[in-house]
Amino acid sequence: MIQVLLTSLVPIFAIMAAGYVAGKQGKIDNRNVASMNVLTMEFALPAALFATTARASRQVLAEQWPLLLTLLLGMLLIFALVWCLARFVFGASAAVSAVMALSVSLPNYAAAGIPLASAVFGMTGKLYITTAIVSGAIVMSPLTLAFLEASKAQGDISGVRLLFQSIGRSMLKPLVVAPFLGVAVALVGLELPVFIIRSFDLLGQATAGVALFVTGLILSAQKVSWSPRIIGLSVLCNIIQPLLGVLLVSMIPMPAEMAHAVILLLALPAGFFGLLFALRYQADSRDAGSIMVVSTLLSLITLTAALWLTAAPLAHAAS
Repeated sequence: MIQVLLTSLVPIFAIMAAGYVAGKQGKIDNRNVASMNVLTMEFALPAALFATTARASRQVLAEQWPLLLTLLLGMLLIFALVWCLARFVFGASAAVSAVMALSVSLPNYAAAGIPLASAVFGMTGKLYITTAIVSGAIVMSPLTLAFLEASKAQGDISGVRLLFQSIGRSMLKPLVVAPFLGVAVALVGLELPVFIIRSFDLLGQATAGVALFVTGLILSAQKVSWSPRIIGLSVLCNIIQPLLGVLLVSMIPMPAEMAHAVILLLALPAGFFGLLFALRYQADSRDAGSIMVVSTLLSLITLTAALWLTAAPLAHAAS
């Protein structure tokens, strides 16, 4: 058990700490991480997703639908709750509310999820995290973009039209195209040459390390608010969302290992997509940054607890 905890968690926080120190000491510009983010999100991560799905069997791919459905339900319910709180209780604009909702509801799959899922579940974990990342890319990100685009739209473009436009744009992103291409390759039974898969693997290996390092850089640039609001939203992200996952997996039939994966993935700390979207659309990013910092620090406790609670049943099942 201790070995699982150390193998899963220590590398994650060690690399984030390295990025944080590099940013704080000024060795890397922590306010200009766009190039590193492009490397991760448009090259390394799509390559990793393609390689994972392309080598999967048809049966294994077909078995992922309960994971996809459960993760989407969990994230969408938390998104709706946080958006309503931010809009009607905190008095934020619709766009800022969407940024806060995305920050809380979309876990840090790309950075923390990849090494964690691989360490705990092996090759199957790579498929789990691929499904999770795709769910965020094709649903959660376009939903947030619709609110942000609406806030700056001119004329009478409807919210529904903006939503479909955002979904259409997201479907052309490498982050979405790559796994869909990989699924197509797997479904038709095409066996790619080893040197092609190896090329994608080699580029994809940069994903987790670079994403974690960038997370640390972003954390080092943020002024953190420890207000009751930020702490409450971080608790929603780190504790309430995985507990919601526990409820959902009790209602949706799936294998025990997949159920544990759902809980563990929903227990990941807040990701940086909300912050990046806020900066891109010049929305208020202070809450998104604070949520990310507080959630990441809180995950030292909550993610360890989630891993501890799920590792015992997994070890028992394996034996």
